[in-house]
Amino acid sequence: MSILILMRHGQSIWNLQNRFTGGIDVPLTRKGIKQAKRSGQELKKTGISIDYVFSSKLSRSIETARCAINQFKSSKVNKKIIKVSALNERDYGDLSGKYKDELIKTHGEKKVLDWRRSFKVKPPNGESLEDVLERVKPFLNKKIIPLLKKKKNILLVAHGNALRAFRCATGEYSIKNINNVHIPPCVPVIYEYKNSGKKNKNILRVKDSKTNITSKFTYQIEELGLKPSVIHRNLSSKELIKMAVERNEGVLTKTGALSVTTGQYTGRSPEDRFIVDDKLTHKTVDWGKINKPFPPKKFDQVLNKMRKHEGELFVFDGWAGAADGTRLPVRMITDHAWQSLFVKTMFIEPTEEELEYHEPKFTVFNINDFEARPELDGTRTSTFILLNFTKSLAIIGGTRYGGENKKTIFGVLNFILPGKDIMPMHCSANLGLNGDTALFFGLSGTGKTTLSADPKRMLIGDDEHGWSDDGIFNFEGGCYAKTINLSRKAEPQIWDAIRDGAVLENVVLNPKTMNPDYDDDSLTENTRVVYPLDYIPGAVIPSIAGHPKSIIFLTADAFGVLPPISKLTTDGAMYHFMAGYTSKLAGTERGIIEPQPTFSHCFGSVFMPRPAEVYAKMLGERIVKHNTNVYLVNTGWSGGPYGVGKRFQIQYTRKMITAVLNGSLEKVNYEKNKVFNLDVPKTCPGVPSKVLDPKKTWKNKKAYDKAAKSLAKMFAENFKTKYKKASPNIKKAGPKG
Repeated sequence: MSILILMRHGQSIWNLQNRFTGGIDVPLTRKGIKQAKRSGQELKKTGISIDYVFSSKLSRSIETARCAINQFKSSKVNKKIIKVSALNERDYGDLSGKYKDELIKTHGEKKVLDWRRSFKVKPPNGESLEDVLERVKPFLNKKIIPLLKKKKNILLVAHGNALRAFRCATGEYSIKNINNVHIPPCVPVIYEYKNSGKKNKNILRVKDSKTNITSKFTYQIEELGLKPSVIHRNLSSKELIKMAVERNEGVLTKTGALSVTTGQYTGRSPEDRFIVDDKLTHKTVDWGKINKPFPPKKFDQVLNKMRKHEGELFVFDGWAGAADGTRLPVRMITDHAWQSLFVKTMFIEPTEEELEYHEPKFTVFNINDFEARPELDGTRTSTFILLNFTKSLAIIGGTRYGGENKKTIFGVLNFILPGKDIMPMHCSANLGLNGDTALFFGLSGTGKTTLSADPKRMLIGDDEHGWSDDGIFNFEGGCYAKTINLSRKAEPQIWDAIRDGAVLENVVLNPKTMNPDYDDDSLTENTRVVYPLDYIPGAVIPSIAGHPKSIIFLTADAFGVLPPISKLTTDGAMYHFMAGYTSKLAGTERGIIEPQPTFSHCFGSVFMPRPAEVYAKMLGERIVKHNTNVYLVNTGWSGGPYGVGKRFQIQYTRKMITAVLNGSLEKVNYEKNKVFNLDVPKTCPGVPSKVLDPKKTWKNKKAYDKAAKSLAKMFAENFKTKYKKASPNIKKAGPKG
């Protein structure tokens, strides 16, 4: 058996400047030299001796090889470097020396990516990857393989595209997937060579893929400036549960779920969330009470303090977004095993191959027990959620609430995706057996998770989705459901999902039986469970689907005056999307003890960094283009306001949703609710007609009229204040306050 080691050169000056280098001879930076020396030290630790060293004829490759082998004792390496033109980088022709960012502005991201990575596309007067393969393949077969057959160990240092071509030539990758392979600088990939004894059947396989992943991963963590005592990456659910229990982070329930408490914070802290105000965000973020600016220098100050954390860290690398081509590679770093289990469950796990080449485009660094000093760090309190889009980094501290991880990434996608003509949505989604897609918009506590978990339909996702030209897709790989007053009868799918691999947050357990008491709100009303999407029977995996046939806006009206269901015109849909009326429910945010009326545009303004009009325009265009029906469904109170009336019975709400999805409500008569300017069905299968008219459920009709007019006035004043430039048709579609 013999060894082949492939390695890309260290950072060059033009790599640093983000320029096309190709066949131009550009030297290493100081960082590149440091990378090369460190790779040599890593190779030295393996105990492998090296008989032959090959490089290209370009100085950055030669210098990397020299720096690496100089870390070895003379007896362990042949320090003669054989320079081979076949290993030279791909010739970028007219692109050589040009800045990639400038070319993207001129030619578009897709064209530039094709020039960089496509197998067949040639840059102007340059080489394609196919051309590189034509010169690399003979070198492999005529020079490298014969040496490996003689049991010689080889170090080969080359360039990104030369190594891609080389790995195609070995058969490790096909020409179909090689364009997605990113090869980081100075991360050795070690292969074992075995001759199978059959003609033309020489086998090169990665010696230890886990070691190779760790090598690259370690480099990335060091680049972030972290120096933990121990670091874990993408542990299995079983391992994370075991560690969480051993570290006293949680206990197991009778059904096998991990149960944790989050201490002082049992909900999000939106007032402690800030966005770094810089060149990228200054004119694109909707600054105000929700999106509060934060100085770049203060962000760096807090980050530098967090970097001093020397304890154990847990890392999850994966995806946000189920659709290929639009998903965001993310890295989630935390100091608690259970939180790593939370994000592993919440987001989409990579394959082994994807994990090997994972390059995070956004990182969340969350040290639960790190607290800021407001008087020095510029935060509001010791708790903080700071987003830096320029650095593709968010830092979180002073809270153990798991939902901060989830909603931070949601906010990131809400900033990024509109620029790619993809609409991010705070909604759940499911799919009928005949292929019809439905979306459920609504803030926390309005029923998105519960109502989309329908035994007669297939769940796509329970909270966050994108809408592209191809249809809709889930951002997540898990579900995050409220459990207060949970019952098997009302929500059987969620009930059955609370088992091994699920995480309960702030749910009180019976100390004798270890069974959850879902009616106990002594810790918080915002009790939660996170579980994998595939725990729901028939869930759509991968969670993508076509354009929606129906959209349902969910609101929880604490005044008890809105109809339980209304059909919206296109203008009405735009009005209510921009208004986003609901009531904040107890527990979802700190300081909310009882429901409070609120207008939250897009049914999720606290997660939307850009102006409401950006998202509303995208929704309006899609409703018209795909002829989508839109309904407003009130899951709040009936027979009086909160404290007097009662919450709508969920079985009635389900009947209404079913009538929307099967088309029954397209066949009934409607009457106009003049106060709210809504079309209300006179009948709905399985629902008493009295329930459909909210006024009829109130004993005191005058009190109803007064409350209804008061809420209608709130609608009108909110819209007048926020949307002075809205079209007259949209303004006319709202309540007559």
